[in-house]
Amino acid sequence: MKTLGQGSLASLLKILLDIVYYLLWAVLGLASLIIVLIVFGGISRLLGFGSELPLSIRQFLAMDVVLALPLAIAALAAVTFVVDRLRRIMATLIAGDPFVQENSNHLRAIAIGIAVYQLLHYGAHGVLSLMITLLGRPVEGGARVVPEFSLNLGAWFAVLAMLVLAEIFREGTRMREKQKLTI
Repeated sequence: MKTLGQGSLASLLKILLDIVYYLLWAVLGLASLIIVLIVFGGISRLLGFGSELPLSIRQFLAMDVVLALPLAIAALAAVTFVVDRLRRIMATLIAGDPFVQENSNHLRAIAIGIAVYQLLHYGAHGVLSLMITLLGRPVEGGARVVPEFSLNLGAWFAVLAMLVLAEIFREGTRMREKQKLTI
């Protein structure tokens, strides 16, 4: 199987990335709807109008995981951003011209997206651990959650690798343009 052009491995990967991209948008929409319902439910309870929320919704809102939902939505947005940039790179591979300036920019943006995702992951873990500890809620087995920091070296290595690849693509594009001007 060829790697570039129509009917290639790149076109198959682009189809898979398209599916993942649209699924991520659906999950983002659902999570955003949950946030809107949480905000509306909180405002209606504060103002004292409307009926009491059903028990299942009140139990869901009482869960500690809901506290990290805004950070989870931001992390999903970062993942969606990375997948979108990968889709754009695959489009240039399908076209048979991977050494274009846009791919360098896409790789740099992917590196930034991965870094943002990692920072949001750390933030969500810290907020959730802190809230569980401050609210004094027991965790499975009766232990308390102590906020702990764990560095994902693989993800940070990927950020560095993407930045290096972005520079390689930028330089390759510059050399290609220079070669086109040479007779």
